[in-house]
Amino acid sequence: KMAATMSLSSINLSSRTVRSARFAPKKMVARGPKMVTKAVSDVTTTICVCNAAMLAIGRFVAMPYQRAQVAKAGLPVQNGVAHEEAGDSYAKEASFLQSTNDPAGFNLIDVMAWGSLGHAIAYLCLATGSNGYAGL
Repeated sequence: KMAATMSLSSINLSSRTVRSARFAPKKMVARGPKMVTKAVSDVTTTICVCNAAMLAIGRFVAMPYQRAQVAKAGLPVQNGVAHEEAGDSYAKEASFLQSTNDPAGFNLIDVMAWGSLGHAIAYLCLATGSNGYAGL
């Protein structure tokens, strides 16, 4: 019995590059007016101003008021004992979220919250300014 064998050397395969006008890359031609990208535009300025305003309001106006209200209310108690003192380990504040180098205590959560409000107000200003109404 003889087994049929085939080696790669017995197969003559070759490849060649075929240049055809049908497959040639086409030249890219710009249509319409030329677009210019600007680093500073009305949109970026609006977003920056709204974010800066909301962060300033949060840091210098709302945060002192909120901290005073929390201090006035005190810790939540149950049967005259604070939850953490009663043994509830989940009542302890997450210190890694509250740590900050800001003298007033403006932390990461505050920046994210007030920054998102700044973005929302900027979107409102841009949307009302571009839809034909008077805008803000």
